[in-house]
Amino acid sequence: MADTSANKGVDRMLVRLEHLDKLLNLAGEVIITSSTLHELQRDMSDAVTHRRPMTEGDLQIIKSADETSSRISQDLHDLVMAIRMVEIGETFKLFRRPVRDLARNLKKDIELKFEGDKVLVDKALAERLVEPVLHMLRNAADHGLETPIERLHDGKNETGIILLKAIEHEHETEIVVSDDGRGIDEQKVYERAKKLGLIANSDRPPLVQVLCTSGFSMKEKATDTSGRGVGLDLVNTMVGEFNGTIELESVPKQGTTIRLHIPKLKAVNIIDALIVRCNNTLYALSIDQVVSLQGFKPGDIQASMDRERFIRHLGEPLALFDLSELLGSEASQLDNSEVVPVVIIEGKKSKIACIVTEFLAPSKLVNVPLAKDMFNRDMMGIAGTCIISGGRVGMTVDINMAVAKAVGEVLDEEEGHEDAAAFSGNENAQDAQEPEMMMSGTGSSLPDSTATKHTQDELIAKSRLSAVRDRIANRIEESSQKDLKDTDISDLLQELSHGLMELQDVLLTLENEKNPELMKEAFRRLHAAKGNFTMLGVTVSADLAHQLETLLDYVRKDKLDLTQELMDIMLDGVAELNAATKMLPAGTPADNTALLERIETVMQEMNKDKPITDPDALLGTTFTLVPTVELQLLGVLKQGGQAYETFIRFKPGRQAAFLVAYLTLRKLCYHGTVLATLPSIADIESGNCGNAVKVLWASPLKPDELKAAIDRWAELFNIAEHQSVPTTVFRYDANAEI
Repeated sequence: MADTSANKGVDRMLVRLEHLDKLLNLAGEVIITSSTLHELQRDMSDAVTHRRPMTEGDLQIIKSADETSSRISQDLHDLVMAIRMVEIGETFKLFRRPVRDLARNLKKDIELKFEGDKVLVDKALAERLVEPVLHMLRNAADHGLETPIERLHDGKNETGIILLKAIEHEHETEIVVSDDGRGIDEQKVYERAKKLGLIANSDRPPLVQVLCTSGFSMKEKATDTSGRGVGLDLVNTMVGEFNGTIELESVPKQGTTIRLHIPKLKAVNIIDALIVRCNNTLYALSIDQVVSLQGFKPGDIQASMDRERFIRHLGEPLALFDLSELLGSEASQLDNSEVVPVVIIEGKKSKIACIVTEFLAPSKLVNVPLAKDMFNRDMMGIAGTCIISGGRVGMTVDINMAVAKAVGEVLDEEEGHEDAAAFSGNENAQDAQEPEMMMSGTGSSLPDSTATKHTQDELIAKSRLSAVRDRIANRIEESSQKDLKDTDISDLLQELSHGLMELQDVLLTLENEKNPELMKEAFRRLHAAKGNFTMLGVTVSADLAHQLETLLDYVRKDKLDLTQELMDIMLDGVAELNAATKMLPAGTPADNTALLERIETVMQEMNKDKPITDPDALLGTTFTLVPTVELQLLGVLKQGGQAYETFIRFKPGRQAAFLVAYLTLRKLCYHGTVLATLPSIADIESGNCGNAVKVLWASPLKPDELKAAIDRWAELFNIAEHQSVPTTVFRYDANAEI
C-alpha cells in the first residue's frame, strides 16, 4: 500500500513483503543467468581460438538464456507495476473532511459514499486525482445538491448523496462522481457561456466541453467554494495529461454524474516502440500512438493553398511533415525515390503524417528522459534517449508535443515540459508533482500541484533536512538524547503525516459512531503524534497534541460530550498538526492562538459547573442566587431572621464526607431555612463532595447561639472546624429561570 504522506522531500512508498520476496527471487535468477552467459562466453572464446564449430549444446544454452532473460524482464516489468499500485481508498479518505466542511458552510446535509475503494491504481494517478476530484465534489455540493427544504419540497430525502466510485476495467480505471441533486439546466449553461463570450451565439458544442472551458462558471461572484471557473477546466487538464476522457450525464431533478476514463499506466520508462530511421538518426515512436505505416508514390502527395503538403488516409486529408525537420534536424533523405515511407501518428487532438527514411522493427526499450533545461523550441518533441538492440543510441519522440508543434496547437511551457518528461502518455514522470495536503486551523484546503524539477526538489529537501537536523540535534543534545540523522527526521515526518491522516479519518467516523474501539484508536494516534513531535523538539505542536489528547480523554471518560463544536476543535487541531509537519523542513510552527482560545473556552465551560470540593476555593466563592431564592431570603429577613454564611469542614476518614454533609444540612434545617449550598444539594446527594461545605441559610438564632449549637454537633457529625458570619453578600443571576 502507498504511504499517504505528502511531505516535500519525502518521496517513499510502503512495499509489501511478498513483493520484496519476488524481487529477491528474480535477483537470484538474474545471477544464475549471468553466470550461465559467462560460462557460454568462455566456451565460445575457446571455440574461436581453436577454430571449432559451436555444438548443439551451446545453441541450446543460448536459446535457454534468451528465453530466461525475456521472462525475467517481463516479470520485473510486472513486479514494478504491482509495487506502484495502491488502493484508491487511501485517496478517497482525504475527501471526508473537505466534504464535511462544505456541508457546514453551505448549510446542507450531505452524505459522502464510497464504492470501489479497494481498486488498485498507480501511485502517480492516486496523487494527481486529489485536486481534480475535490473540485468535482465542490461542484456537486454547491451546484448540484439542493438545500434541505428544496429537497423536501421535491419529495427527496433532506440529506443529499454524493457518490465517489472507482471501477476497474481491463485497460482503464473509471472514476465516478455522482450526486442526486437538481441536475444541470443545459439551456442556462449555454446562455451563460454566450454571455461570458466563451462560445458564439450560433454554436452549441457538447455540454461537457462548455463546462470544462477555462473561465466558465454559473456564479456571478466567486465564493470560497466555487465561481472562479477553474474547477472542471483543471479536471479536463488532468484527464488530458493521462490521455483519458470525460463523460457527463445529467437528468433534471435527479442528479449529475461525471465519469473520468483514465487508461492504465505503463511501466516506468519502459515502452513498446516502433523504430524508424531519418538519415542516420534512429527515432522511437510509441506504438500506441502509431496509426499506420504506408508507402506513398511521390505523385500521391498533394499540395493546396492552406497546406504545403498532404496525403489522404482513409479518405481523410492529413498534413504531411518531415519527421526529421519537425524535430529540428535536416530533411530525411529517401533510399528509394519511387516510394516515400510515411508513418501516421496521433497526438491528443490531431493526427499527422510524417516522412521517414526507413521503417525498422518494433522493440521494447527503456526511455531515459532529458532534463527540462535541455529543451528549446527547435527540440520540442524530443522526450529522451534510448538504447536500441545492438547497442545503438536512438531518440524517443514525444508524439503529443510533436503533433501539437506541427499543427500549431497552443501549449504553454509547463505543459510542454510535462509532456516531454512523461513521453507519450507515460505519466510515471508525474512523481515530480507531489500534491501537498495543507490543512489550516479552520478547515482543510488542497492547493494546486505544480511541476517541479527532481534535482531542485532533492537539493532543497537535503538542505532543509540538514537545517532541521542541526536545529533538532542541538535541542536533543541539551536533553542528553541521541542525535537524529536525516533518515530519522524523514521517517518521523513520514510517520507523523500518515498517522495524522489516519487520525482525521478515525475522528470523522467517530463523529457519527461513538465506538469505544475508535476512541482508543484516536487516542493512541494522538499520543503517538505527541511523542513524535517531542522527539523532533517541536514543543508547540507537542503541547497542542497533549491538549487535544486531554480533550479526547475527557470524552472517553464521559466528562465531555462529543459535540459538533468539540469535533470541529479536534479536526482543526489535527489540521494544525498536519500543517506543522509540512512546515518543519522550512521552519518551526508557531502557536495558533485562536485554536488555543477555543480549547481553553471548552475547558472553562466544562469546569464551570464542576462541584467545588477544595476548602480554600469554597471560602473564596460567593453565592449566586436565582430570583426565587432571593425572594425567600428577603421574606426571612423581613420576619426578623438573620442570613448566615456557614463554613463547615469535616475530619477525613471516619465517615463519607457527602454523608455527614447531608446529615449536617438536615440538622441546620431544624434551626432555620437552607437557601443554597456549595457544592449543591444535588452534588452532595450524588457523592460529589469534598471534606467541606458552605451553606447560605437564614435562622432566628443569634451568632453566639449558632456557634454553641454547632459546637454541640461537632463530635456527632465529625466536624473539624466551622465559622458562621452574617451576610448580605451574594450575586444575582439575571439569566436564571424563575
